[in-house]
Amino acid sequence: MGSISLATTTTDTISLPPQDQPTYKTPWIETPLVESSTLSALAGCRIFLKLENTQPSGSFKSRAMGAQILSHLNNPANAGKSIEFFASSGGNAGLAAVCAAKTLGFPCTVVVPLATKTLMVDKLRKAGAQDVIKHGETFSEAGEYMKEVIMKQGDDKEKGKTVKIALHPFDNPAIWEGNSTLLDELVEQVPAVAGEDPTGDHDDMILPVDAIICSVGGGGLLNGLVMGIERRRQQLAKSKKASTQQEYSKSTHFVAVETRGTDSLAAAVAQGSLVSLPKITSQATSLGAIRVSERTLEYALHPPQGVKVHSTVLSDADAARGVLRLVDDERVLVELACGVCVEAAVGDASREESKVSKKRKRNLDEGYGDDRLSSGENSEEEVSREKAPSTPLQSKLKELVPGIGPESRVVIVVCGGSNVTIDGAVEWRSMLKEGWGTEN
Repeated sequence: MGSISLATTTTDTISLPPQDQPTYKTPWIETPLVESSTLSALAGCRIFLKLENTQPSGSFKSRAMGAQILSHLNNPANAGKSIEFFASSGGNAGLAAVCAAKTLGFPCTVVVPLATKTLMVDKLRKAGAQDVIKHGETFSEAGEYMKEVIMKQGDDKEKGKTVKIALHPFDNPAIWEGNSTLLDELVEQVPAVAGEDPTGDHDDMILPVDAIICSVGGGGLLNGLVMGIERRRQQLAKSKKASTQQEYSKSTHFVAVETRGTDSLAAAVAQGSLVSLPKITSQATSLGAIRVSERTLEYALHPPQGVKVHSTVLSDADAARGVLRLVDDERVLVELACGVCVEAAVGDASREESKVSKKRKRNLDEGYGDDRLSSGENSEEEVSREKAPSTPLQSKLKELVPGIGPESRVVIVVCGGSNVTIDGAVEWRSMLKEGWGTEN
């Protein structure tokens, strides 16, 4: 298969200029898109899950960090030199950086705060990190230590021979380009609208999807998805030989979801300018950027033609409900940062279930490899579904996106994440049973 530029990458390899430079394998994969009948019934529309949890690192960050690494390898200034990568994220970005660097044959060192869980440190080491160093109370302190101390070690001896590159977890154009490949895949994967020519371009919309739900930390994923829509619009205009970009009667709506305590985008939108949160108070630490990128706020306040961005905030308890729903219905285990997108689509239907389920005792049986997680016949979840209203109640999706109905198509980006365990999910289920989040 031929080589193409990073901006339109959907193939297996990316070639480096000039021609005598090596060709590197793309360190991420095309992920499946599946329709969920259970979530569709609850949400009152067609719900499709883009399974980014199947990426090599377990999250969409494989695209982001892989593309950022490739952008440095593509730089002619680095040709023929020894290269080392450094990341200050001990979460999904750090893990993705290690996985991508190892796949491409380069070392990657990660510096993380002292409070980073042993689970993540062990995952980084097992993934092939050159070294994992713990320093500082915050990721900011870890990052400064990485740049000012770790990356300067051995400079005199290695000067001119080794290029040391610091990787950003979300605020980098190459990251956004990598994430935009997710949108390219949706163009090919989303089924044709009933009654329309399967090969048609759906003239009233850029992409035959009414809404895309994604979580927002620093904004790298949202930036990439919007960039992908813009590129798609340009491709359609070019294919139709249009002198100007076509006007579309239907926009693609993006529902940008945060948890309360990581809501830096919502705070910035309310203020109309970038805002830094004093601290992160949510358990969804993967969304823990105290300040979103400038590009993210620009897209939220002034989205390009054919795009509408809606910022919304849910609780940690809502996020946990979403995680457990994916476990029970899809046999997928993800982080709170991912589960919150599910509840944005389902909304109050899940709360109605909880009210009914409290009237019954739970009987647990085996499921998803652990009988503490999945519920069995006559369990509270099964009883609640039998008594849930046939017409879904209000959700953030329906509040924000007009005209959502049974035939509307909504894609949830299942961003994945490795900072989650079965034991953690069991604890969330217990907390929800005891009333966590019902006070909201």
